[in-house]
Amino acid sequence: MTTQGAVHYLDRMQEAADEARLFVRGMDGAGFAGNKLVQSAVAYSLCVIGAAAAELLEKHPEFELEHPDVRWNELREMNKRLLSDEAAMGVEDLWPAIEHSVPELLSQLELIRHWRAEGE
Repeated sequence: MTTQGAVHYLDRMQEAADEARLFVRGMDGAGFAGNKLVQSAVAYSLCVIGAAAAELLEKHPEFELEHPDVRWNELREMNKRLLSDEAAMGVEDLWPAIEHSVPELLSQLELIRHWRAEGE
C-alpha cells in the first residue's frame, strides 16, 4: 500500500471539511437557509469530500475494512447526490450534514491519522 497516496486523499477530505465548517462559522440553520452563496460553497466542499473518499477507497480498498466506523458508503455517494437532479440534496439535508456529519468526519479523520502514526 502506498501510504502517501492515502494521506493525500485524507488531506483533501480534511481540508474540504475544514472549509465547510469555516463557511458556516457563526451561522444558524435559518441564516444558512437564507444564504445561497454559503449553501453552494458547502455543497462544493461536500462534493470534494465525497470524491476524495471514493478515490481513496478505489485505490486503497483496505481502508473500508480498517476503519468500519466511517460511513464510507455515504461519503462515496455524497457528490453523486449533490450533483444529481433526481436525488438532489436540499438545504434541509445540507445543514444537518454540516452541523453533525462533518464534525464527526473530522474526528474520524483525526483518529485515522493517529492510528496510522502508531503504525497499526
